[in-house]
Amino acid sequence: MPDVEREVLSRLIPMLENSRVLYDLSEVERPRRCIESVLRLRQFLTEQAGLLKLDSPLHRVLRGMAASCRAFLDQFPGPHRGAALGPMSGWDSNSWAFSQALDQLRGQIGIYLGQLVSIYDLTIGQPLARILPPDS
Repeated sequence: MPDVEREVLSRLIPMLENSRVLYDLSEVERPRRCIESVLRLRQFLTEQAGLLKLDSPLHRVLRGMAASCRAFLDQFPGPHRGAALGPMSGWDSNSWAFSQALDQLRGQIGIYLGQLVSIYDLTIGQPLARILPPDS
């Protein structure tokens, strides 16, 4: 594995482990905090992907994760859409639409994380491992 990939992975896993939006129960999350967390995660993923060769499997996975973050964010108002991140009426943590979008994001990131586990023979601990597909 090239050194740059090793360095990116050494930053990626702790970032994902510290992104509670990926594994905390959606009932205890707040939409504003989730959106802010996903914005930070997307920025990090995009920056790290920019350090890698385009044909790197890690580059493809990071771009896919960033695209999943973007798909989630596109469903809500905020600075990523040129709007203030103010009160989000109708998108509280009890909203089925918000929970569904958050679950979809978690599932997609979990699939990409599973690919990294397979490609790089990684071990992912709890609680992040909750989002991995069963066969990872």
